[in-house]
Amino acid sequence: MTHDAANSGESPTAIGKPQCRLVVESARYSSKVVRDLRYDGDLTLEIQGSGFAYARVVFRRPLGFRVMDEGDLTEYWNTYSEPNGWLWEVSGGGWLELERRRPSFWRGQDGALREYLVVDETCVNVLCWEPPEIIDLGTDPTAHVR
Repeated sequence: MTHDAANSGESPTAIGKPQCRLVVESARYSSKVVRDLRYDGDLTLEIQGSGFAYARVVFRRPLGFRVMDEGDLTEYWNTYSEPNGWLWEVSGGGWLELERRRPSFWRGQDGALREYLVVDETCVNVLCWEPPEIIDLGTDPTAHVR
């Protein structure tokens, strides 16, 4: 027998409001667009900043990731979105907290597991043990175009 809180009149236990910290290395790109996402054991996002500033954001051996339209993640809006930043470490109230509610998510008990959020029109949440690597590929993203 299953229990469906949505149809029983009960309210599901709420997840707290998201709490995030800006990944400082991402601040050199004041704005960006995700151009490509690739998974081959590592998760790689190709981003384009202003002008000819490009970067590769690599999450090594992630446990998992999800891609969702920003409209389904409105709890992050305004505080955790551009122009305030685009790459955040989620310390509470995010996807990892939601997944940890599942009894079969045994790796979720690992205190070293972290969650990151890449903000774009289509957002990416990543569960991994190490911070992402940001590799600059184009012009200096902090150089001003004149």
